[in-house]
Amino acid sequence: MSLSADRPGVIAIAANLAEVRRLAAFLKDFCVRGGVVEAASLDLELALVEAANNVVEHGYTNTGQGEMTLEVSLAGDELRLVLTDGGSPVPEGYFSQCRVVDLDATHGRGCNIIQACVDEIDYVSAGGFNRLTLVKRLQS
Repeated sequence: MSLSADRPGVIAIAANLAEVRRLAAFLKDFCVRGGVVEAASLDLELALVEAANNVVEHGYTNTGQGEMTLEVSLAGDELRLVLTDGGSPVPEGYFSQCRVVDLDATHGRGCNIIQACVDEIDYVSAGGFNRLTLVKRLQS
């Protein structure tokens, strides 16, 4: 795993489930170096892994083709993750209109998990790219 030489806090990976582990490790390392409390770090890791797995499974339909880029930044009391990909976009309103899913369901819980773990979600799909921004406000 390596930080981008010109933009610390950025990593690009192939869009496959094995590589999603690298995103999680990258975020964890960033949080440790930034002094982020473990509870907030774990929330963000769960949200990130859920979002990235969905990009692989639905955005790129498990083809193993494509790429995702993660940019992580810490400013003041906010940790911001920006996940960018070129796969198929999520349906309009997906992140603002999550549906209730049975607790034992094996699919369809991603939106609820992400919402439970972060304070802000913004999603934009334009020009062939999707950008999901997740913000976690840190307790001081």
